Amino acid sequence: MARYPESAILYKKNFSEQEKNNEALLLKLAFLSEKTNNYTDCLFYLSKLALINPSRRLFEKMDKLAEEQNIKGYEFDDYNYFIIFYRRYGDYIPILLLTLGTYIVVIMVTKSRRREPVLQIHKISIVAYLLVLLGLLNVPSLYQTCIITNENTFLRDEPSSASSVVERIGKGHKLIILGSVDHWNRVIWDNEIVYIRKSDALDI
Repeated sequence: MARYPESAILYKKNFSEQEKNNEALLLKLAFLSEKTNNYTDCLFYLSKLALINPSRRLFEKMDKLAEEQNIKGYEFDDYNYFIIFYRRYGDYIPILLLTLGTYIVVIMVTKSRRREPVLQIHKISIVAYLLVLLGLLNVPSLYQTCIITNENTFLRDEPSSASSVVERIGKGHKLIILGSVDHWNRVIWDNEIVYIRKSDALDI
């Protein structure tokens, strides 16, 4: 007879800061969590795995599991896939784009020194190009997510325990973090900006 709970405890002991990106360990922890019906932990480990090795199969697995448990935040769409994919290969994309941008700027400067005409549209294009590049460089730091770990988590309209409760949700839901204020995270829920206590969620 399989002893999944005991195995999960043993594997969790190895889930240290140094081992958090170990694919084999994350897969094993996700498997054990699912077998013990701990879907919050399962989705957490799968989400961590998606940061390291994103794949369509993995996203579909999370989407299906979340749908079965009536949990939000794991919908499989192109936007989420792009963000995770970018976080994996983000070190290479900006370098490539920056190299291309530098090449274009050098050509424009060379033309100017030779007193050759540079069209206004080309000047505007390079400025827009560099602004887009700047935005891409900040994507990983701007996009953060967390998973609710408290069964009774209050979503509030302000970062205060005295503020109005927008909704009460259970654990397992994944939210996008937009920022923080003291002990509160600013998150998106049903297209609204609300606040949750940091202690009620686990950052991915």
